[in-house]
Amino acid sequence: MDNRAPLWMIAATVLNRAGGWIMVLILGHAIAPGLLADYFSAIVTLGVAVSLTQAGCGPLLVRLAQNRQIQAIIAIVMLRIGLALTAIIILAPGLLPVTWPVLIMPLAAALSPDWIITARLQFHRILAIGSLGQIAGIAIALYASTSANGAAWLYACAPAISLTSCLASAFWAWSGRHDIAQNDGASANTLNIKIWPQLVLFTLLAGVLPNIDIAFVQSALPPGDHDVLMLVHRLLLLCAAGFSAISGVLFAQKQTGAGRDIWLLLPASFIALGLLVLPDAALTLLFGHSTEQSADILRLAAPWPLLLALVLRQVLILQEHPGHLPLAALALGICVSSAWALAQLGSASSILVAMNAKLAVLAVLFVVATRFNIWQRQPSCQN
Repeated sequence: MDNRAPLWMIAATVLNRAGGWIMVLILGHAIAPGLLADYFSAIVTLGVAVSLTQAGCGPLLVRLAQNRQIQAIIAIVMLRIGLALTAIIILAPGLLPVTWPVLIMPLAAALSPDWIITARLQFHRILAIGSLGQIAGIAIALYASTSANGAAWLYACAPAISLTSCLASAFWAWSGRHDIAQNDGASANTLNIKIWPQLVLFTLLAGVLPNIDIAFVQSALPPGDHDVLMLVHRLLLLCAAGFSAISGVLFAQKQTGAGRDIWLLLPASFIALGLLVLPDAALTLLFGHSTEQSADILRLAAPWPLLLALVLRQVLILQEHPGHLPLAALALGICVSSAWALAQLGSASSILVAMNAKLAVLAVLFVVATRFNIWQRQPSCQN
């Protein structure tokens, strides 16, 4: 087991974020604001289609690959392709022909065998795949910024990342012989099909937690509060991306006990302490400026990274133990319904306090379910 694996994934996350910022800088200085807004709108629309295509099945495919359940893998991949094609057929009529290159993205996401790389625990390859994708996207962005036909090339930027990443994943997935890390013990030869739905639901929960609250926020918030909230939330998203990468590594490695807690909770504790004590430094480091209002709001958000890490820790414990489907459905329901309620609050400070409270409720719910098996009559899950 590569003890540096979480670092590879954190590096890949940072690289992808940095590549995105570079592309925005290139395009923002060369493309008309109205055209750029249309591009980002198309990307957001296709982002929903990509999420529906993947549908939280990444970890499921990883574990099925590690258990050599080939027929199940083929069925899920075919389902992903079907969802991607359906999304393309539905969305294409509503998009201008110049935007159609973005329709490549759902199909590339469905076909990408990056989960095979993860199942092999080859996390350095994930970094290489991300590097190639970002290089392709930046190259297309540079060409779009200088080409007389820049509008057409603009819509090839994001698809270039998706297609290059898909091809790079396929190259490393199918070239040469590679051993896939398998579960230990004869009893772990197959993943119980009863666990599949809860594994998918827990994956969806972990995926939507960082974004869904802000997605429902109304533009009726005072402009100052709205801008500060978006700024602070952008910083929280960077933390969430890192924890998501670490969580994916720990899942693939079947990491338990102290190793899991060190990689998830220790960094989260330091980040929470840093945001509480040095909010101005954090904002200045990321955005180049800080105000008294944004620093005060960030202090209120300081517990959020640690609470998110606690929720992800409990998800890792619960998601592969049978009998937790009702718990996963309940948690996802709480996550979605409370997001609408949070959006009705009238200030950035109250929204962030409520976001902290929601994560705390989910963490307590998961801990109680782990300790007392409120959903099943089986020995409690190991911590």
